[in-house]
Amino acid sequence: MKLILLCIFCILSSALLAAQQRSTQSVTTAHNTSKFNPQQATDSLINAIPASIRVKADDYTYGNHWLWFWNFLIALVTGWIFLFGGLSVRIQKIVFKIKKPNRSNLLYIIFFIVCTFILALPLDFYQNFVREHQYGFSNQNFGDWFIDDLLSLLVEVVLAAPFFVLIYAIFRCAKQYWWLWGAGLSVFFIFVVIVIYPVFITPLFNNYVPVKDSALRSRVLTMARANGIDVDEVYVYNESAQTKQYNANVTGIAGTTRIALNDNVLNNCTADQVMAVLGHEMGHYVLHHLYTLVLEFGLLIFIGFAVVKWAAEKLLAKYNGRWQAGPVHQVTSLPLLVVLFTTWFFLFTPVSNSLIRNVEIEADMYGLNAARQPDAIASYMVKTADYNKIDPGYLEEMFFFDHPCRKKRIATAMKWKAENLKGY
Repeated sequence: MKLILLCIFCILSSALLAAQQRSTQSVTTAHNTSKFNPQQATDSLINAIPASIRVKADDYTYGNHWLWFWNFLIALVTGWIFLFGGLSVRIQKIVFKIKKPNRSNLLYIIFFIVCTFILALPLDFYQNFVREHQYGFSNQNFGDWFIDDLLSLLVEVVLAAPFFVLIYAIFRCAKQYWWLWGAGLSVFFIFVVIVIYPVFITPLFNNYVPVKDSALRSRVLTMARANGIDVDEVYVYNESAQTKQYNANVTGIAGTTRIALNDNVLNNCTADQVMAVLGHEMGHYVLHHLYTLVLEFGLLIFIGFAVVKWAAEKLLAKYNGRWQAGPVHQVTSLPLLVVLFTTWFFLFTPVSNSLIRNVEIEADMYGLNAARQPDAIASYMVKTADYNKIDPGYLEEMFFFDHPCRKKRIATAMKWKAENLKGY
């Protein structure tokens, strides 16, 4: 097992380093005979960002690094409370009065999700309400925030609880091959959620209406059709009710494709900036990044299930008398499996971030070629520079950033402008 893990680590480390090198190479200033100097243009844009904004971005980013660790710690504490603290045993006494296994499993899973939500609520409140107000990013009062939080909990119960019931029903039949079935179903479930979430779940939190600016709408639809995206409308959603941050997306399959941007982008960006942002999002769609990431993360999930199987069997052999968790195919193993998978993805965060960062680099290049607005995307990066560190170090970006840093993205745009100056 140790040899397998060592091989896996070497393979994934190589992929991580390759992705990071690709990020670095994408901003290397190529030889250019024009008078326009992309390096000087990049430095000029970066230097124009006020020092107070840079300090704010750095502080917010460092806080995110710590919250990454604290969220992991809370997950471990929650698992300890369920297993060593006896919470799982108390829930078992309630739910196992129901004799039909699927129904009792469903009730146990709902208890688990709700208890996990309650135990994580203090950190959730600080991270997503208090801290967002401290940095001036949130527009919500506590009541609105808490209602949205409860709605998120309800969505999680509705989506996750039936899935876990199905998982454990299959575990009971699959016996020693439970982990293979679990991995395959998990990848499929993640794919379904990613597909349906923007189209069917996000409207629960925000209202989507067609963009009223006919000139902007026409430009966006022209660019979409030119890139093979068959849509006839552009939507805006009122995310300013929750946040001051900027978002946009192009999502959907099988007739559900939708181009959408939040009202912060629409109300605070120029038409060229909107085109540049949506060019990037169209890149994700046209380059099938959804499928790429599902396949790449699917590999991590399959490997994770193999490692979790090995670790769960070792831990249950040692502590099952105290935990009363039963074998893995019983629903009472859920707290242990959640802790192990949380640990797995915590340790492999640099790998997962690099996989995402790699497709973001590709989308950046696609957006530049589709929208042909290098100055607009660069100015957009300056405009939104207050919630991400602008120029992190190599290791910091590799470990903590799932997007290229703003300095690299601006440099990429300026390099594109330099190489396309005659046509631009």
